[in-house]
Amino acid sequence: MRLALYCTALLGLLVSPVLAGTIDVYLVPASQSVNISAGTATVNIVADIPQSDPLIGWGLDLTLIGTSVTYGGASIDPNGPFSAAYTPDGDGLAGLTTIPPGRPYGEIYGDGIVLATVTLNLVQLGVTQLVPGFPDPLGAFHGLMTPTGFATAAFTSGQIEVTPEPAALALLGLGLLLRRR
Repeated sequence: MRLALYCTALLGLLVSPVLAGTIDVYLVPASQSVNISAGTATVNIVADIPQSDPLIGWGLDLTLIGTSVTYGGASIDPNGPFSAAYTPDGDGLAGLTTIPPGRPYGEIYGDGIVLATVTLNLVQLGVTQLVPGFPDPLGAFHGLMTPTGFATAAFTSGQIEVTPEPAALALLGLGLLLRRR
C-alpha cells in the first residue's frame, strides 16, 4: 500500500511540469491602424496567468520589425499589481509584484493582467510587427518568474499600421482630378 502511495506521488511530481499551465502574453490591441498625425500610439502587453503558475516578477522585450514606428518607452501602472523594476537594457519592460493582501509572495494570477503600456512613435507610413518575447538566446534578464522558478510562455505578436492623414489623401485625390482635366 505504501509503495502504491509513493509511486503515485512520484508520478505526480514527474507529470506536474507537463500539466503546468502556460502563461499567454499578447498585445491589446493586437492590430491597429493609426493616422501618422497622431504622433504616437500605445499598446498594452497583457498576460493570462493561471493560478497554478502565479507571477511574482517578469522581464520581457518587444521587438519591432518594420520602420513605421520606433520605441517610445514603457510604463507600468503604479496602481496595478506590479511595480517597475530595473532593466539593464533600458526598455523598462520588467516588473515585480506589489504583494496584494491575502496572497503569499505577492503572487499574481488571472486573465487580462496588464503588464505594461508601451508608447510607439509614429515615424513613417507602413506596417510594423510587434513581437513580445525573450529574444536573446540565454534569456538573460528576461523571464516570467513564479515562486518555484520560471514559467513557460506563449507569445502572440501584433502589428501597427501607420496611415496618411485624411487631409493628405483628399488633396492627393483632388490633385489627380485636376490633372485629368
